[in-house]
Amino acid sequence: MTALDELTTTSDNVPIRAGHSADLTTRQRWRRSRVLVGAGVVLVIGAIVVALGSGKTGKPLDPQSYSPSGTHALSVLLAQRGVHVLRETDAATAVDVAVPGMTLVVVSPQLLSTDELTIIASSRADLVVVGAGLDETQALSLPLATQPDDGNTLRQPSCSLRAATVAGSAQLKGGGYTVPNGGQGCYPDGGDGFALVTFATSGHRVTLLSDGTPLMNSSLGNDGNAALALGLLDTHADVVWLVPPQIAPVSSTSGGASVESLLPSRLKWAFLQLVIAVIVIAIWRGRRLGRLVPEDLPVVVRQSETVRGRSRLYRRSHSLDTAAEALRDGARARLGHRLGLGLRPQPQALVQAVAARVGQPAAQVEALLYGSTPADDPTLVTLAQALTALEQEVLRT
Repeated sequence: MTALDELTTTSDNVPIRAGHSADLTTRQRWRRSRVLVGAGVVLVIGAIVVALGSGKTGKPLDPQSYSPSGTHALSVLLAQRGVHVLRETDAATAVDVAVPGMTLVVVSPQLLSTDELTIIASSRADLVVVGAGLDETQALSLPLATQPDDGNTLRQPSCSLRAATVAGSAQLKGGGYTVPNGGQGCYPDGGDGFALVTFATSGHRVTLLSDGTPLMNSSLGNDGNAALALGLLDTHADVVWLVPPQIAPVSSTSGGASVESLLPSRLKWAFLQLVIAVIVIAIWRGRRLGRLVPEDLPVVVRQSETVRGRSRLYRRSHSLDTAAEALRDGARARLGHRLGLGLRPQPQALVQAVAARVGQPAAQVEALLYGSTPADDPTLVTLAQALTALEQEVLRT
């Protein structure tokens, strides 16, 4: 057996069936690509889950949100009463759409900038603001002040406003508002404030609601919440509902919003699903069930065909180091056996024995048996020829 033949015996025994070439089969291609296919399937499923889930969750007091804090149920009730609800997320667009004779609903005003609140204040449509604090009322140029929260959640109307008297008791929390001249306050907070204040100014009506609980899906059916919400919002046939983006306005002292705060929550969930998918695939592909077990070839394969097949694999992967080590390892084993040093002889003993037998310098023999990796294919072929010649020389002496 020559040194080149050792390319087929020093590596793991890989079954090769008769009639199969070294080219990739359909099954091999599938094995190589199934990881990518699996990752693609996971990503598609994740995207579908995110897309389906995004319709059932959403922002608080959003008429398109099915979550407990959303107001989709209220928008459905308004539609049944002939009121068309148009959802907007931009303040300027909402003010342009909400002309006189419509109702402009503003929720989560703390998420709007001072400039946006100033634009809303210029609207001539009837205005309903939910959950405004002192800063927001000042930005809206409203002549009232806020009062601290007294902790009550179920309040009585104690006023003559039709929407409140029809509703009766309602769930309202948070601080109240003072009542401006000519205005009316409902649902007192136990002090000088009211959870609902309404008054006319500049040709349109402004209504402030300290809390959005009566509008939410989870509490719309409790007490008089539904009657109060419908009574406040069905006065016109069209309602423009402004839902600010879930990014707090940038203050002059903060220096700007962080990059993370500018990312939509949907993208964050998609990235988390991608990370989980990569971890699962890594665990799946990195499993190790036990040590490798060599198996005999199921059929007899001609040595020349095996050599060519293994050589093509080494050449395709540019494994010059693996091929050279296979050649040298086989030559060292045969030389050690021939010289009585065993199949795994000590390097120095083998070099001295071979040099003495063939009459060559020890440094030359050592470079041949334990030298560096060939730089290219021709050098590898030269190494194989030199090892074969060395073995034949030892056999002759």
